[in-house]
Amino acid sequence: MGVRKMKFKYRVGTAIASGALMMNLLVPAAFADTTVDISGNGSDSNNTVNVTNSNDTNITQDNNLTVKLKIKAKSSTGGNEANDNTGGNVSIDTGNANSTVNVTVLAGDNNADVQTCPCNSTSNTTVSGNGSNTTSNATVNNSNNVTANQTNKAKVKGKIKAKAKTGKNKTNNNTNGSVNTTTGNATDNVTVNVTGPANNLNITP
Repeated sequence: MGVRKMKFKYRVGTAIASGALMMNLLVPAAFADTTVDISGNGSDSNNTVNVTNSNDTNITQDNNLTVKLKIKAKSSTGGNEANDNTGGNVSIDTGNANSTVNVTVLAGDNNADVQTCPCNSTSNTTVSGNGSNTTSNATVNNSNNVTANQTNKAKVKGKIKAKAKTGKNKTNNNTNGSVNTTTGNATDNVTVNVTGPANNLNITP
């Protein structure tokens, strides 16, 4: 009697790729209080005061993710031989062949948290003690500008091969006995998960 057994083979391939870009900007500086004093000027004078306070915040985020996958997973079982046996039972029992590939790609994120300046400053303008027929003009301008540019690119290219084989057992020229051949299952499992890129911008005044 001849008995041949082959254990199953199991192959798992796992790949994870990710990228992220975070930016935290804090602009605590405030506009100083502005005081304009037009005084002590002679008669018939023209007095002009222009004050400009500006705060500019520029944000640029570029995130490029390129993933190239080349994965091979192979498993096999079987290929047993039980030949030329006489006067006994012959049995071949092979296990299962499983090939599993799991791929997870997390594309890059752009995250920006920006706290702009507290620009609620006060402006005090005083016009006093000038001569007759004077003309006085005072202008105060406060501006706060935030410009954000976020670019996110993700490219995923893959070549995945998963192969499982079973069988190819041979029982030849066996006499005066029973012959039993049992072949296991062959399965392929391939999973690819791709999460696209995201841009997140949070501006706190």
